[in-house]
Formats: sequence, C-alpha cells, structure tokens
Amino acid sequence: MDLHTIPKMMIHKPTLNRFVEIDFLRGFAIMYMIFVHVLWDLDYFKIYPLNSTVQQTNVIIQVVFFLLVGICLSVNYNKNQGRSKKKLYFHMVRRGSGIFALGMVITLVTLLFMPDRPILFGVLHCIGLCIILSPLFLRFKHWNFVIATVMISAGIILGLFHVENPTVLHLLIGLHPADFWIHTIDYFPLLLWLGVCLLGTAIGNVLYQGNKRRFKFPDISRYAPIKAISWVGKHSLGIYLVHQPIIAGAITLYLLV
Repeated sequence: MDLHTIPKMMIHKPTLNRFVEIDFLRGFAIMYMIFVHVLWDLDYFKIYPLNSTVQQTNVIIQVVFFLLVGICLSVNYNKNQGRSKKKLYFHMVRRGSGIFALGMVITLVTLLFMPDRPILFGVLHCIGLCIILSPLFLRFKHWNFVIATVMISAGIILGLFHVENPTVLHLLIGLHPADFWIHTIDYFPLLLWLGVCLLGTAIGNVLYQGNKRRFKFPDISRYAPIKAISWVGKHSLGIYLVHQPIIAGAITLYLLV
C-alpha cells in the first residue's frame, strides 16, 4: 500500500528522519529523571527524605531509557545501511567512546566533590560501552530478543552474588560488595543493561523496520507540549550533563541564604 493512501492522522513520515514518539519518550524520561534527582538532592542535603516509591518508579524510567537507546541504535543502523560497515562501525565506536569519556569526567568530579559516594560505573559509562559494543549485535536483528533475554537473566543472577574486593571486571559485569549501593550514587552493570539495550534494538527492528514506522500513529508533532518535551529528548545528553550541577548549586545557595 502506498503511504499517500493512508490518512495523515494515522501515519506520517518522520520529520528530518526523526520519529516524534521516540524523542517524546526520551524527553519524558529525562524530565522524570531530573525530578527524581531533585528529590535525591533534597535527601542528600538532609532537607526532605526520599520516598521509596519514587526510587522504584525511577527503575522503570531507567529501563525505558535504555530500551530507547537500543531502539535509536537500531533505527540509525538501518538508516545507514548504504554506508560501508567499516565507516558505520567507526562512527558508533567514536560516538560511544565520547559518551564513555564524559562518564569518566563525572567519575573524576564525584571523586573530588563526593568521595564518599563516587560514580565508578554510571549511566554514561554503560551507555557508552553499549554503543561501542552494539555493532557486534545489531546485525542479528530479531535474534537479539534471545541474546537480550540471556544477558538480562545472567545480569540478574550475578546481582544476587557479592564479592568483597571487586575488580573493575567484577563491577563491569555486576559483581559487587553487598553494601556497594551505599558507596555510590549511580551504578549500571554492563551485562544487565546491555541486555536491556539489545532488547531495544530488537524492538526497533520490529517497529521501525526499513526506517519506516510499522504501526499506526497520529501526527502529534504540531502540538506545543509535544514539541517542548521532544526538544528535551533531542538534547538529552546536554541536559543530563548540566542538570545536576544546577540542582545541587541551587540547593546549596538556598542553604547558604
């Protein structure tokens, strides 16, 4: 069926090769994450205790965010099928390395300003490595459902075991001391979250096969709230990098005044 025969309210071509629902969901996830970090900072500065329900809900948002990372990797991979594999892989490795490097900067900052709870392997470290490793798995397309299930299961099982003196490799795959969570503010073991990311790539291959939306969806891109939240999704990395210093700085200023 030709796309022009389908009503515009049911399906439309993405603007500038972007799918508004992906940007919107990513923007919503970032906004909720900022909300949680505000509450976390209030708890850290002993102003207001953090609610356990909010922490549990945040895990769902984290899963959604990593699924979206995987979906975007799948969409970009299919979009660039015309490029040589060498150039495509080099681009993804360079992009992932940049994000991982930003994670290392955050590690250094937290070691300086929060030595009691530094981020040793946080969300940016994990996303960076997921992107670097993704070329090894993207070609498997629907088989990533199986690979992802194995990785997620293995990550959950490993999380049940603890080691007293973990190495970098231990932390990477998810083995850590029993009290590790009270010594860091952000931890995303690679084995578990790479599995979630690969699940996203498999979903992306189903929903956006051939870089075309394979499901009916109304044109919501013209609504102002959608545009605003989608803008946040398009600039999620920059917002992630600056939001925490702004929040912590504002609370510190409030306490000083």
